[in-house]
Amino acid sequence: MADTSKIERFGPALPALQSRRLEVLGSPSPIEEADEGTPLRAYWTVLRSRRWTALSALLVILTVVAIYTARQKPIYRAKSLVEIEQENPNVVTLQQVFQLQNVSADYLNTQYKILQSDNLARQVIGKLRLDRAAEFSPSRGSAKVQDASADPPAEADAAREQSVLARFKGRLSIDPVPQSRLVAVAFDSQDPRLAARVVNALVAAYIQQNLDAHWEASQQASAWLSQQLDDMKIKLEKSEDDLQNYAQANGLLFVDNSQGGQESIVNQRLQQLQKELTQAQSDLYQKEPLDHLVQAGEYGALPGIFDNPTMQQLTVQLAGLERQKAELAATFDPSYPKMKEIQSQIDRIQQFLGQQQQQAARHVQDEYLAALRRAELVRQAFREQQAQANLVAQKSVEYNILKREADTNRQLYEGLLQRVKEAGVSAGLKASNIRVVDSAVPPVGPVKPRVLLNLGVGLLAGLVCGASLAFLQEHMDNTVKTPDDIENFLRVPALALIPSTRAPGLPKNGQGRSLAGASGTLPAAAKESRNGWLRVDKDSFQQSPVSEAFRSLRTSVLLSTATRPPRSLVFVSAEPSEGKTTVCNNLAISLAQLGKRVLVVDADMRRPTIHNFYHLSNASGLVNCLTGDSEWPSLVQPSGLERLDCLVCGPIPPNPSELLSSDRMRELIAEASTEYDLVLVDAPPLLNVADGRILCTMVEGTILVVKGGSTPREMVRRAELYVSDVGGRLIGVVLNNIDLRREGYYYSSAYGYYGRPASGEEESKASA
Repeated sequence: MADTSKIERFGPALPALQSRRLEVLGSPSPIEEADEGTPLRAYWTVLRSRRWTALSALLVILTVVAIYTARQKPIYRAKSLVEIEQENPNVVTLQQVFQLQNVSADYLNTQYKILQSDNLARQVIGKLRLDRAAEFSPSRGSAKVQDASADPPAEADAAREQSVLARFKGRLSIDPVPQSRLVAVAFDSQDPRLAARVVNALVAAYIQQNLDAHWEASQQASAWLSQQLDDMKIKLEKSEDDLQNYAQANGLLFVDNSQGGQESIVNQRLQQLQKELTQAQSDLYQKEPLDHLVQAGEYGALPGIFDNPTMQQLTVQLAGLERQKAELAATFDPSYPKMKEIQSQIDRIQQFLGQQQQQAARHVQDEYLAALRRAELVRQAFREQQAQANLVAQKSVEYNILKREADTNRQLYEGLLQRVKEAGVSAGLKASNIRVVDSAVPPVGPVKPRVLLNLGVGLLAGLVCGASLAFLQEHMDNTVKTPDDIENFLRVPALALIPSTRAPGLPKNGQGRSLAGASGTLPAAAKESRNGWLRVDKDSFQQSPVSEAFRSLRTSVLLSTATRPPRSLVFVSAEPSEGKTTVCNNLAISLAQLGKRVLVVDADMRRPTIHNFYHLSNASGLVNCLTGDSEWPSLVQPSGLERLDCLVCGPIPPNPSELLSSDRMRELIAEASTEYDLVLVDAPPLLNVADGRILCTMVEGTILVVKGGSTPREMVRRAELYVSDVGGRLIGVVLNNIDLRREGYYYSSAYGYYGRPASGEEESKASA
């Protein structure tokens, strides 16, 4: 037995693993979405992987739509175009002519509802006898039910009438033409001629109903207006009589003024006296300042004194005499005759000027006194007329009330008289504001079923439903399918993808089972050529995708650490039939092809299969070594491949867990690691028994094999936690049995890369 102290272990740091386990368990979301450049690729991947679900839904919906379309009877649609003008008033004015150009929306909506009314529909049904038509009458089944019911005949007829009416209105459509006063009236029927007849009959009944409504309204309005006119005439005559009697009894006399109204004579006289009083007071105000000047003796300030030609001439003569007197006074004394003559002339002129001023002053005083007297007289007359006007005003209050009542009655009478004449004219008119633009004609082709539209809608609905089902199925699928699921869910690398033989170009055995399946049995063709199906042909690029996948796994294992690859590995899975035995054996073959000495140990003591894979004897093996019957080197068997040996399980023991937990198993792995480059141990599933967890503590690395698209994520997570709990070192996950077409992988099939590719330099480095 080799010295185990020389073995360099790659055991994991338990505190680090425990902290990582706590971090994983404490994370709120076990799955993190991958950071993709665009979601379109992810959507396309889902649709490709679930294409059969989407196509099945699309086919079902298309089939249902096609059958429904094929079973539909052809429906024909007849259409008529009708113009609806604003309802004309009885007598049109110029302003109303322009108002008729704009049709209110409320009026048009009312007409649309009338076209869809039950009354109009019943008229058409009764006129065309549609209740006897096959497509409108109730079906035989419903007729039998009605006959069997206990309803009285009247209720049965009412129910049948309502059924026909409902079918009629369901086929009728009223479609207003936008931005116009036109409306399209259409009707659907299995008979094209019947559809045209129904539309024309409906439009004719609508026009006739409109005319009848106008005629009836005009007749009713004319009769009512005539009655009101007679009553108003009596009231008008009575009000005018009352007004005249009151005026005569109170002595009120009115005249028509220029504005067309009536005015009292007393008020007119009062207005005239008011004007005369204003003029007298104005004249008095003008003459009063002149009287004050006369009283003050300032005659020279009186207006008109110097304007008198006589006064001006006398003033000039007086000035000349005064000048002569002054000239003679220098030589002669006042007793000189000439001086006396001049002085006499001066005195006479001054006396005459004084007389003229006295006359002007008396004239001013006379005019002032006359103006004052006239103002007093006019004021007295105005007061007397004002008192009389007040008396007339008191009597006019009741008169005005009676007059307003008479005027109001006269206006009402004239308005009613005009309306009666308009109603008479309107009653004689039979013009309608409804005009048929296009009459309905029997249609040539059916409008239903629309085959292309139905199939298009069915195709669209099928695509949407299929895509929805695909995404729903993808959302409900909690299995591990892609490397992203491994890396995001477990936070460990995906070492390789082992393709299923369902992918194109992959070899199949006679039964069509996958080479990387869970049976662990080498196919018959591979048994005949041994490892020829995995042999790398360095002189040709025609390589098997399965062998390329295991070469990728080999590279991932050899480069899993920075210093050197692990010397011992255990292959585990979450549950049985996930392909861990096949992955272990094919990886061993691939490592042996690289020149490594490999030992495969079958530690699955409950269901050993490695001896079947290599067609070896299982009479003695690992169980004999652990029980102490033999040493392990003597139990190793050559596999038939160069540098690849096998230690089969041997007889199945009753206590596998106790044997695997013994020190002899740990020593066996340690000694084998010194004799071989790699020791690969095939272990039972982790979730079923404890054997796999025991072996994880004895090797340098653990590889978890997951069957893609089959194993739930929770079971994979639980298996990963089992490895972490016992302190095992999980170096990665192998995603087995992947259908590359179904899962939508976009790896280049021309190069055959289905895992992490390895270059020649990497292979050489790993081999060294």
